[in-house]
Amino acid sequence: MSLATVASNSLISQTWQNLYSIINSNVSDPKSRGVQWVFAAWPQSRKGTADVYPCITIDSPDMRGQNVTMGQSKRMYTWTIPISISDTRMDTVDGLAGTVIYTIESNKGSLEANGMNMFNPEATPTFHNLNNKQIIHQKNINVRFEGYV
Repeated sequence: MSLATVASNSLISQTWQNLYSIINSNVSDPKSRGVQWVFAAWPQSRKGTADVYPCITIDSPDMRGQNVTMGQSKRMYTWTIPISISDTRMDTVDGLAGTVIYTIESNKGSLEANGMNMFNPEATPTFHNLNNKQIIHQKNINVRFEGYV
């Protein structure tokens, strides 16, 4: 797992990479498939196939910035990073969601050391979709961070 400090020239990419690194390195595939299962976007190469599940998708962060003055003028950024967990079993989705949140909380110190402070997760109810005659369960987690650059 390699984390790097979020800087003004990497506000979006490094925030995403840090969160990806933590999840990809610490959350185990329940099926032990030995293939990539944490993605930046829905895996098009395996779209519609059963071997894609379970999977975790970490979307690009939504970011907001504002100027603040605390002795000196700085720019405060707030990132919201959506994470989706999908599987054919609802208990797997719920279990993975709990593991993802626990993993991020357990690595809070490393994230803070790299400029990503005030971790705050929010999870949605589980959604149920029909895909290729198969019910797919999905839970979304929005993770919020703040940092100063």
